[in-house]
Amino acid sequence: MEKDDKVRRNRAKTTQRIVEALEEVIAERGLEGVGVNRVAEKANVSKVLIYRYFGGMEGLLEYYVKMGKLFPVFNPAVLDQIRPLQDSDVARIWYRQVIQTYRYFRTFKAAREILKATVIENDSIAETTAKAQDEEMTRLVEQLSFVKGADTQAISAIILGAMTYLTIMAQNDRTMISIDLRSEEGWKRIENAVKTIYISLNKMAIQSKEVNLELQSAHLPMAQW
Repeated sequence: MEKDDKVRRNRAKTTQRIVEALEEVIAERGLEGVGVNRVAEKANVSKVLIYRYFGGMEGLLEYYVKMGKLFPVFNPAVLDQIRPLQDSDVARIWYRQVIQTYRYFRTFKAAREILKATVIENDSIAETTAKAQDEEMTRLVEQLSFVKGADTQAISAIILGAMTYLTIMAQNDRTMISIDLRSEEGWKRIENAVKTIYISLNKMAIQSKEVNLELQSAHLPMAQW
């Protein structure tokens, strides 16, 4: 039993070293520059361990995306704490999560490089990474889908897709509609726009719900009034 615990601890430490090495290589060379040999050398481990633990580079990148560093993972207890008490709370929960997630991407170079997987063509590693990102975004959206009667999946696709693209453009020193995406002022405007969109959508959802309730009440038999 003690031997098994030691093996697990050693594996956990080695996994951590490999993940940290992966981040360093991505930050230095971008997603296109990662490879088993480079990561193994940086982590000071045999590349055999990367194949044994992860099945290769694609498996390692999928593990990295899904380990919860890029997109938050909410356990049931946390979800119970943030679940809105009133309909008006929904917008605040959504825009805060989006803003915090993409602030992290903007401040962490390896994470920004991971986002680029969504725009790299004809590359198996990028395809695997992009798929893992989409699965994580889907999980996040499903966990926070408190609004009923609204297509939260499509709305989130537009917002998260736009934020991803703007984050990639910022790293490339680009502007969007003359907004400087490398400046704090520029991103403050973007974040305020995200708030406005979610607040407006939430108000529409609340109004639609109220109208439906009124219509239902209007069609109730007199005895049920």
